[in-house]
Amino acid sequence: MRAVIRTGLLGTTIAFTKDQPHPLPDTAELKPNEILIKVKSAAINPVDYKLPRFIGGKGVGFDVSGVVERVCPTTDFSVGDNVFGRVGISSGSLADYAIVSTDRIAKKPEWLSFDEAAAIGVTYLTGVHAFKLGSVKEGSSVLVIGASGGCGLAGIQLAVAMKANVVGICSGKNFDFVRDESGIDKMENVNLELVDYTDDKAMSEFKEKNVGKFDCIYDTATGSGHGENYVSSMAKLLKDETGEYVQIAGGIATIMRYFTGTMKPQQNFFFTSDEDNQTDLVKIARLLKSTGVKPHIDLLKPFDAESVAEGFEHLKGRRTKGKIVFNME
Repeated sequence: MRAVIRTGLLGTTIAFTKDQPHPLPDTAELKPNEILIKVKSAAINPVDYKLPRFIGGKGVGFDVSGVVERVCPTTDFSVGDNVFGRVGISSGSLADYAIVSTDRIAKKPEWLSFDEAAAIGVTYLTGVHAFKLGSVKEGSSVLVIGASGGCGLAGIQLAVAMKANVVGICSGKNFDFVRDESGIDKMENVNLELVDYTDDKAMSEFKEKNVGKFDCIYDTATGSGHGENYVSSMAKLLKDETGEYVQIAGGIATIMRYFTGTMKPQQNFFFTSDEDNQTDLVKIARLLKSTGVKPHIDLLKPFDAESVAEGFEHLKGRRTKGKIVFNME
């Protein structure tokens, strides 16, 4: 079958193949709580090219949507169900078929296409889990750093749908895009403010005026690969004692502090959790429907070698607005 795999001496080369073995031969049995899906669409995230094979396994990709082909005896899913969510590490969503744990997927709403549903996965689950950590609720004040990227835009959409008061930091040229995709027009008594990180004066004034304001700072930009670091300058904007800074990328020093339990008070380094994925996918769909927004697809490509190379090159350029999706048909 077709698939994208990690190759090379260090297992960091992304390659397209037409000869990947089927994940479930006809004579094999699924494990409890597993299903086999025929992949309809799959999306990619920066983690997909950053993970080496010894951590991420041979298969590439997490975000997926598709149709159930085979089921284990202990599942509520049926053959023919349309589903979406994320595959486990090492499985790989960029393939014609994938085995998925039933606690990582949900039934696809009819109002989402397979392409749109595949774009939810990691970015929206990360946002929901980060906002749990930050105790975000109606009326909370939320700052999203990197508001026009995949995780940042998802965070904006989710926070607006949760009726939080939201500030997003991104380039001024992306203000209209973020506002148009946010869902704010459908909400009453909810505020969305945008700040241009390329405008030194605007950023300085924003930081001076908002010390101690935010319940949650969702930082999707720090540690993303080009030396960005907002933590030291933005942490002071948290409310004393109760505010939470949630960072989703970082360098070796941050990762070491996370694993050794030496993160500073109110600062969190966060990996997407496997807990409650199915419940949270249902919640995400409900929140998006409430504001009438959908995941923004920046690039939709067919599933072939040339398109896969182009898609990852676009992703590495770090100017992707929303998600990159491959349609398997």
